[in-house]
Amino acid sequence: MKTPSLLFAVVLLANSIVAAPKPLAQSLPGGAFAFVEIDGLGRKVQQFKDSGFLAAVLESPQYQAFTKTDEYKRAIGVAKLSETYLGTDLWTAAAKFLGGQLALALYPSDNPAQPDALAVLRTPNVDAMRELRSKILDPILLLAGDGAREEMLNGVKVIDLDGNAFLALGPDWMAASNRRPLMQATVRALVNGKGPTLAASTAFKKMRAKMGEGHFLAAGIDLPAGAKQYNQPLKTPDKLDDGGASLFFHGIIAMAPDSPYLGLTMDIDEKGFSIESAIDGNPREMDEKFGWFFSDPATPGTHDIPAVKGLLGGLTIHRNLGGWYRLREQLLEERLQGGFDEFESGLGNLFPGRDVGDDIMPAFGPTVTFLAAEQNFDHFVGEPGIKLPGFALIFDLEKPMAGKLFQLVFQTIVTITNLTGAEEGLNREPSVMTAIVHNGVPINTIEFLQSPKEKRLDISYNFVPCATTVKGRFVFCTSLALCKALVDEIRKPSKPRRENRNFNLELYPDAVKGLVRANRSTLVARSVQTGKPIEDARQEIDLIQRLLGHVQLIRFNTSVQEDGYKVRLRGRWQ
Repeated sequence: MKTPSLLFAVVLLANSIVAAPKPLAQSLPGGAFAFVEIDGLGRKVQQFKDSGFLAAVLESPQYQAFTKTDEYKRAIGVAKLSETYLGTDLWTAAAKFLGGQLALALYPSDNPAQPDALAVLRTPNVDAMRELRSKILDPILLLAGDGAREEMLNGVKVIDLDGNAFLALGPDWMAASNRRPLMQATVRALVNGKGPTLAASTAFKKMRAKMGEGHFLAAGIDLPAGAKQYNQPLKTPDKLDDGGASLFFHGIIAMAPDSPYLGLTMDIDEKGFSIESAIDGNPREMDEKFGWFFSDPATPGTHDIPAVKGLLGGLTIHRNLGGWYRLREQLLEERLQGGFDEFESGLGNLFPGRDVGDDIMPAFGPTVTFLAAEQNFDHFVGEPGIKLPGFALIFDLEKPMAGKLFQLVFQTIVTITNLTGAEEGLNREPSVMTAIVHNGVPINTIEFLQSPKEKRLDISYNFVPCATTVKGRFVFCTSLALCKALVDEIRKPSKPRRENRNFNLELYPDAVKGLVRANRSTLVARSVQTGKPIEDARQEIDLIQRLLGHVQLIRFNTSVQEDGYKVRLRGRWQ
């Protein structure tokens, strides 16, 4: 008796697979230089409606105040009128009409400023399309009057709007275009699956192979075709006019012109969101000029950001600073070179007798990390009036002996800070250099001659500089507790192999909420000083805390791959 039931289940599953609509890219005519495809927008609208984030906004005093404005009343009036006409609320209408697939594609034309366009909407079922036409499309066509002429093509009604626009009405889909040949090709592809399609193009297939299928949103640009349409040749500038842009983006700028595509995907659900973009290329072929920019795609690239307690956020980046500095004349315009002379002169005060290009820049290893984490002030009787997190700068050392070079810089900075504080009359106790040992690792830090006794301390007491060298990495911190925690984290074994990260930025908004809470009274006072009523200032801080509490993690990172470069932005809801 179980066999028929099992067979029935298999048949149902097979039917569901067969019935699942294929991506619209497989039905769009080939030749597009840009496209975007969305699958299930109505479901995402429903998820947003039921989200805690939206609930927090609607409950906020700011939104409640907005409901009393004329703008809100006019918007609600239009919404209610629309809902009466549609016979349902707008949330339900969005889920019904937009719950299928939506695609937009741009095609080359004789006018560089106005490419040909094509849009296709596929509803979840025939009934939804029938209702969409009767309530939205039919009234529009009625207003068009004699300007709308009908014809049949492959059994599909096509409406010509004075030769300026064309609509095709399938059983569960509709399409619109400004060009008759483009509309005709679309109908043939949607009805019979005939003709070359977007999905068959080389650029699209390469992009889909790298970025995968089944995304909520997928978009792509055929870079050579797009450049031709807009008469903008793709070319890497020989030299950049901005040093920061070179350090952070030069490798990507150099790789992109040779890529056949620029791809983009987006996914979002109850757990979080992900946005990815990618280009095609071979980073190993760029080693001669840009080897300083790209990490080895077969390695993790950067270090992980140390997972210390109370981590608010951080970034880590792979750059061979010595290599970049050595090639600066090939990478940057000549007018920028004079700034490097000033840079070397300034560093000479901190590194007497050392050459910047030969000694200092090559001392930096391939990874630099910056992070911020909560700190406490138990080592003081009082605490700063404005409480800042502890900060840390960590960088690899190309050679272990280089740690002594940077320890010398640390001592110089501490001495200068003491002298400057005395000269400018800063409300801060003098300090002396000292050293402690934490789990076998020596840490250089400072000790105040007298511990400050005030209950509300100057903001400068947020900074207690510390420095150490651990496992080939130099660590500079503004908090001794943070420095100890970093020593423990860095000494831990590396995590199992993961995908390459050439750059990684992480933010922990829920942890930032604690920092806002610790400085609540100060933030409210400053807001009041700008003229805001105290109750409004308090409500504004409360809203910020609630919104921060809904996001657990935001991560932005880049990845070097054997066949290209990928950029990701991801978030995880609380």
